[in-house]
Amino acid sequence: MAHVAEVMVRFGDKLICPKDPTYSTVSPKVAKWSPFFDGCIGAIDGTHIEIVTDKESKEDMINRKGFPSFNVLAIVDHAMRFTFVGSGMSGACHDMYVLRECQTRPRFPKPPTGMYYAADSGYQLAPGYLTPYKNTRYHLNQFVEVGPSTWEEKYNHDHASIRNVVERTFGVAKNRWQILDGVPNYKRETQSSIIVACCALHNYLVERKAAKKPEEQGRPVNRAFVEWLAEMPVQEMRDWIKTGVAFIDPKDSRVQGRSQK
Repeated sequence: MAHVAEVMVRFGDKLICPKDPTYSTVSPKVAKWSPFFDGCIGAIDGTHIEIVTDKESKEDMINRKGFPSFNVLAIVDHAMRFTFVGSGMSGACHDMYVLRECQTRPRFPKPPTGMYYAADSGYQLAPGYLTPYKNTRYHLNQFVEVGPSTWEEKYNHDHASIRNVVERTFGVAKNRWQILDGVPNYKRETQSSIIVACCALHNYLVERKAAKKPEEQGRPVNRAFVEWLAEMPVQEMRDWIKTGVAFIDPKDSRVQGRSQK
């Protein structure tokens, strides 16, 4: 199993990476918010993959839900492809700790200047990582009965709609590969490799499907707007995006002119 997993990881090195490292086009999935989310090149999140481990190691791997796991960080693009998978960190580790460790890895796809990943409030608002407003409704199920009523809520709703791609990608991968329900008791490195291999196979299937039914091509990124936003402090950049998307959808005209700040 260890040898097979290692081979699959090498296979994954070719598949788990950005399709276009220059991020020259805007995905059709976010084009309706253009140009305000033109800089969003994907979404980032962590998920807990349960592992079977020996008694000696189990305590160090227990997560906040009470079971041993890896806290696996993943970055996905808007086409539900993994562009980075950071596996092997203990489930006891906080998401920000995992991110900082992954950022030291040579294959970590750092966002170019002015571009960013959509991240939830478990991460810090920082250049390259755009988060929601705290103490404000965010998750999509919170808007089912009552839609957004302030600029911050409208921004959070749209941000959650974009970031949701990483949750859906995790869900598809876990449903497809049952071994992710509980990785068997192999060496830690082998367990980590199995997870990466599953993500690589996921990408292979996504790309094979796309080859049969090509997606709509994205339009060029509005570089001038992205670079202009990049000159601002990240808090101010988020405020500009918030203001822009508040007016972009006629169905949400009820939020116009209303900000919590």
